[in-house]
Amino acid sequence: MKHKIWICFLLLFNSVLPAQFNTTEIGSWGMLFNQTRLHNKWSLHSEVQFRSYEIQPNTEQLLIRGGLSFHYNPSLIFTAGYGWITNYVNDGNVFKDQTVDENRIWEQIILKSNSGRVYFEHRYRFEQRWISTSTNTNYRNRLRYLLRMTIPLNNKEVKKNTVFIGLYNEVFINLTNSPFDRNRLYGALGYQVNSSTNIQLGYLLQTVGTKSKQYLQLGLTFNPDFRKEK
Repeated sequence: MKHKIWICFLLLFNSVLPAQFNTTEIGSWGMLFNQTRLHNKWSLHSEVQFRSYEIQPNTEQLLIRGGLSFHYNPSLIFTAGYGWITNYVNDGNVFKDQTVDENRIWEQIILKSNSGRVYFEHRYRFEQRWISTSTNTNYRNRLRYLLRMTIPLNNKEVKKNTVFIGLYNEVFINLTNSPFDRNRLYGALGYQVNSSTNIQLGYLLQTVGTKSKQYLQLGLTFNPDFRKEK
């Protein structure tokens, strides 16, 4: 088990070790995630993310995404959906002066497993992106791979009143002659409020090309379950 955890940490940090970043540039990133379980096999996914150039509100990006998930079993989930993303000028304002809009269709596969009290998630996502500026629209394809680790601290599993550590690394690959798009490295402390709700406070380092930027992140996850009890 220790060997597996060590390998995962190497994967998490390897891709961002060469990056250079300005520690004075810190933004904020708020996230709201929802997975509404309707059936043993089906659920609805929705999320809203607000990214700011600075700690105080100064809109960098707004993302709204939704999808439909098929739960083949508890360890294998297929999802497809649509996302709308818009980017803003760094002008100290909130929701002013849009620069780039994006319509995105996406498909993904999630694989889950655990080794003792360490829970792993592998997410493979494929995106079809229509990126529009004031003058034209470009179409691009992108692949994403995310490796997530969740480690409960005061319980053997993540359940009500559990404090946990969340870690992930995600790499973005363009299907072009310049494949590397970006990398995200994340660590957080989380609290599982009840069976459907948790909150996480974390730090994210995003590397685009040779430049990186830091973000403080606050995430709320709410996953209600409307399945009828047997």
